Amino acid sequence: MLKILIFVTDAQLFLMLRFLLNRAGFEALLVTTPAEVSVLAGSRQIVAMLVDRGAGDADLNAGFSHARTLFPQASVIHLLRKMPGREISSDACDLLLESPLDPALLIDFLQRLRNRSIEEERADSGAILRFADLSMDLAAVKVQRAGRAIQLTALEFRLLRRLLQTPLAVCDRDVLIEACWPQTAEVEPRTVDIHIGHIRRALMGTGPDLIRTIRGRGYALEVPS
Repeated sequence: MLKILIFVTDAQLFLMLRFLLNRAGFEALLVTTPAEVSVLAGSRQIVAMLVDRGAGDADLNAGFSHARTLFPQASVIHLLRKMPGREISSDACDLLLESPLDPALLIDFLQRLRNRSIEEERADSGAILRFADLSMDLAAVKVQRAGRAIQLTALEFRLLRRLLQTPLAVCDRDVLIEACWPQTAEVEPRTVDIHIGHIRRALMGTGPDLIRTIRGRGYALEVPS
């Protein structure tokens, strides 16, 4: 069964989330510390993480950061609860749930995540995408360039995978948004540019730039001359 890590300190909130996730076909795992996350290292069934950004717990936040390192392919869901007299910021995520929590929005996202995970597992089984000295192992969720590991977030992995699927063809920003973000997300073209910039810098750590920018359209992979 596909699993979702839940980073909350409120027991009642966890019980509600576990019920919703079970109804959507997921197993909910409550984790609050880096040590609890480490026990799960290597699991390929973890597809998402949900974190309560208003919990204000140092161990929980450290555990969530550790999980993002161990499971870069997992989608990130932020629960943003408004606290009187307290400003809470939320980093980039795949789904933002603001209070009061809308169960229908969460269930819709999870159903699409489950369908996408099943489709990707079927398509990615044993597949390795290659371009120049760059390789992407879809089953293991690993990227290497010139034999060196490249660390990418789950979103960056999806963006690079889409470029590798048709490397020499120009991929419009709208196509990248449709392929890599949830349908409910409102994404500006500039947001795509920012994440492509992160990928470009990660790849250039081991070689010349492989990403060509087509002004006003999108991106393509290109072997440097």
